[in-house]
This record gives sequence, C-alpha cells and structure tokens, in this order.
Amino acid sequence: MKTTLYYFTGTGNSLWAARELARHIPDAELAPMARLIHDGGAITAPEGRIGFIFPVYIGGPPLLVSEFAKTINLDAADEIFALVTMGGCGDGAWKRIKSTLKKRSYQMDAAYSVKTPTNYMLLGDVLPEAQEIAVIAAARSDLERIAGKISRGAKGFEKGPFVMNTFNSALYPLLKGQLQAQGSRFSADKKCNNCGTCELVCPTYNITVKGVNLPEWGNACESCFACINYCPRSAIQSGKKTTSRGRYHHPDVSIKDLMIQNGRE
Repeated sequence: MKTTLYYFTGTGNSLWAARELARHIPDAELAPMARLIHDGGAITAPEGRIGFIFPVYIGGPPLLVSEFAKTINLDAADEIFALVTMGGCGDGAWKRIKSTLKKRSYQMDAAYSVKTPTNYMLLGDVLPEAQEIAVIAAARSDLERIAGKISRGAKGFEKGPFVMNTFNSALYPLLKGQLQAQGSRFSADKKCNNCGTCELVCPTYNITVKGVNLPEWGNACESCFACINYCPRSAIQSGKKTTSRGRYHHPDVSIKDLMIQNGRE
C-alpha cells in the first residue's frame, strides 16, 4: 500500500521523523504541508495510507497543521494516522487533529508520539549536545518500531501520562492565541548581518529582510522557532532570556530542507 507522509517542521525534528518512517515503510513518500498550502488550490490525498507528521506547540498542533487538516480531501484514504514529535507529551496535539478530521467524517486509525530534543528555549535552555544525541538515538529506535506497526496496518492510539495530558489540554486553548503573537516578540540584535536566513526558513512568509535593514516580523507567526534556531549568528532574540541560551535544530535537517518545505528553493 502506498503511504503518503504529510509533514510540517519548524526546526527539523518532524521532517527527520518523517524521513525515518519512510526508510522503514515500503512505498512511502513525503509531502510538505506548508508548500501545498502556499501553492494554493485544492489539496487531495491519493489512495492508500495517509500520515500527518508534526510537532507539538504548547500542547497542541501548529496552526498551519490545523488548517491543513480542515482543508485536505481524504476521500481516497484507506488508513489515516498521526505522529507527533514533542518534548513532553503529544496526546493533545494529535487528539485535536483527530477531532478536526472527525468533524469532516474522516476517521483517524492510529496515533503516536516520539520524544525529540526541545527547541523552545523560552522556558529553559536547550539540552546539552550529548543529551540531544541520546534523545535522537532513542527516537530513531522508537520510529523504527512505530514504522513496523504502521506497515502492518495496526490501529490504536499510544497515550502519554494522564496528568501531563490533562495539563496540556487545558493549556492549549488559553495560549493558542499566543502562537501568532510570538512574531512581535522576536528581534535581531547587532550581530545580524542581513543574511536573510530567517526569511527563507519561515514557513508562513512572516519575516521580511530588506537591504541593510534588520528583519521585520509580521503577525502570522507559527511559533516554530526556525528563525531563532537556524540564524547562523545567533542574532535573533525573544526578550532578554534567549541571549544566554543555546540554539537547537535537528543536525540532519538543513536550511535548504526548510526552503524546500516552504517553497523557497
């Protein structure tokens, strides 16, 4: 059975996870949600197995992923599953996509969560490099296991800790509006050399770099943190805390990979 993996990624974890699944699932191909949305027009999934691969933002799905789930035509799908990459708990994210699809008379058959290194340095520093390597190695093993279940057509939902699920479910509705507002909190400091990387990696075309002027952020931020984590000079900040904190993006996902996702190449 053909498997189409629709992915959205900010700092690379979810794209890497989709690639890992594709390595172990026969006849699998990747399709970027952001690019399909930017291309405009109707989005229709092919026959076969359909997967949604995306990160968790404040306990829920990225806004772009929610929009994608509201518009894609899944009439030809034989099976539908979700896989979320997360730093803590992913149930709230796939449950919201499951609910969105159910309202459109589509049934999600399975869902999985995989722990990956965090990119959200607003709540604390990123992991030390050795710990990042260990988390990625564990995730690689987990993804191979999950790919086996997907290939066998297994159904069911792997759930995380109850307390954390409850907390995230309550948090997301309260903070959902803050996702787009994050753009107004980013700024570039004197280390910025106007290279334009932030503009290229932004999945919503929310950043503009003009000549020698510092980057400008609009009001369509996804809070994906691609700009702050891929900046080659660590010149982008969000308030004062990030000046002393590290940066993270998946080591196997390049700026060019994000440009392809975003239709910028």
